[in-house]
Amino acid sequence: MYWRFCLIIIVLVLLFLSCNRNRSHTYDVEIVKTDWKKIPNSWIERVRHLTYKKSDTGLINEFANLIKPDTLSNSHTIHVNTDNDFIFNAVFVNLDGDQNNELICIQGWNIYDPYLCVFKQVNKSWYLIYKEEINTFYGSPTLYVANNYSKNKTFYLRRVYDHGSGVYIDGYSFYKLSGNKVYKCLDIINNAHIEGWGLYMNQAIKSSFEFSGNATDDLSVDYIYNFFPGSIYPADCPWCAHDDISLIKGEDNVDYVYDDKEHKYKMDIPGYKNSADDLTAEKIACFSDFGNDSLFVKAFHRQIDTILKIGSPVQKKILRKYLLLASKNKTVTARR
Repeated sequence: MYWRFCLIIIVLVLLFLSCNRNRSHTYDVEIVKTDWKKIPNSWIERVRHLTYKKSDTGLINEFANLIKPDTLSNSHTIHVNTDNDFIFNAVFVNLDGDQNNELICIQGWNIYDPYLCVFKQVNKSWYLIYKEEINTFYGSPTLYVANNYSKNKTFYLRRVYDHGSGVYIDGYSFYKLSGNKVYKCLDIINNAHIEGWGLYMNQAIKSSFEFSGNATDDLSVDYIYNFFPGSIYPADCPWCAHDDISLIKGEDNVDYVYDDKEHKYKMDIPGYKNSADDLTAEKIACFSDFGNDSLFVKAFHRQIDTILKIGSPVQKKILRKYLLLASKNKTVTARR
């Protein structure tokens, strides 16, 4: 009886361990999302062994076929200069701290409108989990991966929002891969200027940034800004500007701290920064919102009040007229 009892105990223990192994195995199987596109391992291996020594659109052609009915813009290769216009540039990097590298690549038929693509290996198969078209205007697209203090590495690139004669705005978009999902976690303005365009208030904005070196996953951005009048004198043309007359000018630094729950870099302005010259979220919003005079007056009212008290006669005169016009219209056009 004793040996029979021991045998039963052993069998039960083995069954328990077997169930646990099965449960663990089931737990290790990652869920494949319905909006992912499965990509053959053979295509991934071709990317892995890309030599970059020969102009070849084969990878883009194959990818375009793999994602159908989705497509890539400008996909008619008859119009493509195979030496210059297309782009395929890829990097394998561990973005989320698991045991596998992900694949990030920029590809497209035109280097000015390529696609950011992120691929992930799940259950030994590869999937396209993110695709976004990026406008880079005349700049060749460059992808960056930051060695920030987090297992979820931040990657980013520059994009162009608007361009033309006397107007230009671009910025950087920052991304993270978390929980098998790509999040765009921050957009910052890099260069935003407008001169003329019939606006009374013109501007020139420039920023620079760096990641924290203090074991925190945050980002420090330095903004330099200058707001100056457009066409204001009788002899001015509608597209004239006077960048030599600074109405509101300054420089300040803002920190963006990563929020794990919302997957966002959030602006973090300490309570002690409350002087007239300190940047706020409203002021930064003005940098990309050309001609929004009601927002500008509200955001910069303390600096405007200071200039009206101690500014030069020219600054005071221009600002008083501008404020009068802005009280009547959201967008103040010049020479009214």
